[in-house]
Formats: sequence, structure tokens, C-alpha cells
Amino acid sequence: MNPKISIIVPVYKVEPYIHKCVDSILAQTLTDFELILVDDGSPDQCGIICDEYAKKDDRIKVIHKKNGGQASARNTALNIARGDYIGFVDSDDWVEPDMYEILYNACIENDCDIANCTSIVHYDDKTIVNGSQPLTIHTRSQAMKALFEGALYDEVVWSKLIKSELLEHLRFPEGIMYEDTAFTYKVINESEKVCYIGEPKYHYIKRENSTMDLAVKNKSIDAVLIYDEIYRYVSEYYPELKPIVTLKLANNAMAILNTISLDPNHILYQKEYKRVTTILNNYFTETIKLREFVTNVKILLVATKIHPIFYKLIINFLSRRNRG
Repeated sequence: MNPKISIIVPVYKVEPYIHKCVDSILAQTLTDFELILVDDGSPDQCGIICDEYAKKDDRIKVIHKKNGGQASARNTALNIARGDYIGFVDSDDWVEPDMYEILYNACIENDCDIANCTSIVHYDDKTIVNGSQPLTIHTRSQAMKALFEGALYDEVVWSKLIKSELLEHLRFPEGIMYEDTAFTYKVINESEKVCYIGEPKYHYIKRENSTMDLAVKNKSIDAVLIYDEIYRYVSEYYPELKPIVTLKLANNAMAILNTISLDPNHILYQKEYKRVTTILNNYFTETIKLREFVTNVKILLVATKIHPIFYKLIINFLSRRNRG
């Protein structure tokens, strides 16, 4: 007989955090689950720690694999998961004891394919508690709109419990950043009903990335490529969402262009700069109409449309003026 839930945890270089994460899952008030720990080639003691947990609790399965990244680890677990519903937890986070019971009951009682809770985000110097709205049930199209608006829930998987049938033919794209963004809208599209529970049940640790990691992420164009793909998707199936997706694409594109333009080594990112400006210019007709963009931003968009180099020149001019 299948467990009610499969909880998937990719594990990589989280030795200081893994005990708190796993202990919080084992303490769930809903006890009918399997926990799949995927040791993604972790170079520390994480693999040994996972095996020790498995010896103590037969609900735990451990997979040891060559390092392939979070998406690869999740996909490996999905291939063997037997639960009626699937949950994802990041191995440096933890969850409240009743999180999965609440999400599971919400799905069953409301005949929903996906249930969302909210989170408590822990920064180095502060803690932010998200969400307090009452239970809200969405149709597929309403859920897709809520997803991109980000007011109730957003494009992460760790706040969600997902009916396993929705994932039969879906897997996370590997080798890119922002794989949750590229995955979640496809899951929503497979659903009939989605519910939101305004209760903070997931503890998300916002760790400071290293300067090098942050520099790589800030110049990654993956988010722009993903939203470019999403735009084509919603154009066909949810045309009313085109302005929201256009806004997200443009904001991500300009954030990357700002970072590259102000980098002393910007010459190293010519390829990324050219590709992002090309995509941004492709959306000029849509972006210039966005009410969210003030006049100065629209002037920047016009200048970039005339020639991509103008974006860099304007950003550097404004930076020098502000410093002066």
C-alpha cells in the first residue's frame, strides 16, 4: 500500500543543518509518509548521516548518487516515489510538525491537487513571517494568475504538496538556475483545483551566498530564458497573463543588464549581454505599455531598442552621477 506522502530532500554539503531538517520531518503529526533522502555526492558526512537515519526509521530511503545538482537529485527521487502526494524540503530548512497533515487534509477535504502554505524566512539579522489570509481555493487559471502575481504563493516547490499524478510526465530541468520557476507553472497547468492556506509552516533559511556564487547568479540569464518560454506558453493557453509575465521577464532582464553594465569585467559577459538585450527588445511593444514602468525606465527601453550599447552607457552615466 502506498504511503500518503513522499517527502523528497536533496542533500549536499549541509552537515550543520541536516539533523534539524530530518528531525522536523520525522516529527510530523501525519505519520504515513516515506522520506527520500538523496545524497547528491556530498563531500562531507551527510551521506553517512542519512544512512544512520535510515537504520533507525524504515520510512526513510537513502539514494547515493554522483553530484548533479538539486534538480537531478529531486528527479532521481521522483522516479522511485510511491506517495499519493509529493512534498519537497530543502535540506538546510525545516518544517512545522503539522505542516504535511494540514496540507494533506486541505487537498482531501477540498478535492484539490495542490495545497500551498506560507513560510517563515530566517535572515541573519531578522525573521519575516509571510501570509495570513484564510483558505482560498483556485481553479487552474486562477491559480496560474496567483502564481505569477506572487501575492499568495509563488514559484517555489517547497511550500507545496502536489498530487503525484500531476508529476507522472514532469521533471525538473537540470543544469540551470531557477528550476522551480521552470517547473511549477507546468505543474499548475496539470491541476484542476489549487488551495492556499495562509499559515506559515515552512522555515526557509536565507543564507548569504559567497561573493563568487552571488556574482554568478546575478549574471545568470536563466530566469530571462525561462520567462521567455513561459510567455510563449501563456500566449497560447492564458493570454490574459501576458502582461504579468512580460513584467517579470523585463525586470529580470534589466537586473542582469545592470549587473553586467557596472561590472569592471563586463567584456567577459558580452554574449550574455547581447542575448538578454535581444530578448528584451523582442518584447518592446509589450514592455513600453506596462503601467508599472515609470517614464525613465521607458526611456531606457527606447534607447536599448535603438541600440543595445545605449543601455550600458546610460546605466554607467547614472552610476557616476549618483556617486558624484
